[in-house]
Amino acid sequence: MKRAAFPLQYGLYQVISWLFYLIAFPLFSLYSLVSGRHGASLGERLGRVTLRMPTSQHPRIWIHAASVGEVQAAKALIPELLKAFPQAALVVSTMTEQGRNRAREDLGQVEACIYAPLDLAPFVRKSLRAVRPDIYICLETELWPTFLRLAAARGTALFLLNARLSEKSFGRYYCFRRMAKDVLGRFAAIAAITAADGERFRALGAPAANITVLGNAKYDRQDAMARPEATDRCRQILGLSADQPVLVAGSTHTGEEEILLEAFATIRASNPTMILVLAPRHIQRLASLEALLTHRGLPWHRWTAVKNEGRAAAIVLLDTMGELTDLYGAATLVFCGGSLVDKGGHNILEAAAWGKPVFYGPHMQDFADARAILEKAGAGFTVHTASELAAAALALLQNPEQYADVAARARQAVQDNQGAAVAMARLVKNRLAG
Repeated sequence: MKRAAFPLQYGLYQVISWLFYLIAFPLFSLYSLVSGRHGASLGERLGRVTLRMPTSQHPRIWIHAASVGEVQAAKALIPELLKAFPQAALVVSTMTEQGRNRAREDLGQVEACIYAPLDLAPFVRKSLRAVRPDIYICLETELWPTFLRLAAARGTALFLLNARLSEKSFGRYYCFRRMAKDVLGRFAAIAAITAADGERFRALGAPAANITVLGNAKYDRQDAMARPEATDRCRQILGLSADQPVLVAGSTHTGEEEILLEAFATIRASNPTMILVLAPRHIQRLASLEALLTHRGLPWHRWTAVKNEGRAAAIVLLDTMGELTDLYGAATLVFCGGSLVDKGGHNILEAAAWGKPVFYGPHMQDFADARAILEKAGAGFTVHTASELAAAALALLQNPEQYADVAARARQAVQDNQGAAVAMARLVKNRLAG
């Protein structure tokens, strides 16, 4: 019976996948036709991929970066892969439109950016025939059983890099642990972000000899993104004086803005020139945030309006993509969202790289490694309530020497945690050579 468990689990996965496809994909296609959105993705999701890649380039490396976060890791990893494999041809796949757009903007060294196929055998086979990868690199935890089985069957070397597995995800995979064991056993190597991630992969059945803890490649380029000219540009747009304080609250979620507004009011009582930049994780929430501010009688501007007309209000709503990192540079203090509510947190080292004290809530399970890095350095601060955030912020604002020390520690913590991408590229090369 034990030997039959995996085929039964895989068969159940196939049945559910086909049912989902037969029900959901026609609706998705109709939505795409009516809305005019996502049309470019339909063919590629069905395996219809057209590539023009020089036959002289070898090996062919397929990197799967599901969305924007994984693309950040790919951005750090790709230059190191090209040093290890100078003649390589690289293809990047994503699952989301935002991920693909970011990949096209940031990953200029790749031959193509495509959508990953649906995890059904006919579509996977078409994609594999089109790309013909020698190496497949999966970033973080995008484990598609059909794809991985078929890629391994055609002789593609599989690697799971920058691998993370939260306790919540571990619980879900553990329900299908026999299938997970088979899938994980197909990877030539797994580069886990933390020891806890590595232990969870081992508990799911990954061979211990294949697991290495190498850190997070996302953090390798954080300090390079902290450009002084970006700080000057953003502060000029905001119309700030040299010492005017700014609280930037990045990637906020529903339920956090009310807490932040309460904390901001307390902080501003002692710092009347302070301004707040609110950057919701999802731009489609802007209308609800504007309604919240209007209901509270708080004047505000959108960032795009500030660019064109200047700023008069103390609150600015970020309504564009791709500018939050630069605004962190203009900040005095930074709060990273998705952490006062249970969303797992966001990348706090992105702000720390600018030499900024960083505050966040208790729900940082998706970035536990980054939290540990900053708190060990004395540069990151967990807060639970508006009063805690206000008190911690005021303590730093009222003590310039302590603020400068924390800021320096934040920047140094980021610089001390570089090198994961280099180690991952070396791991791939060594495993293929060995």
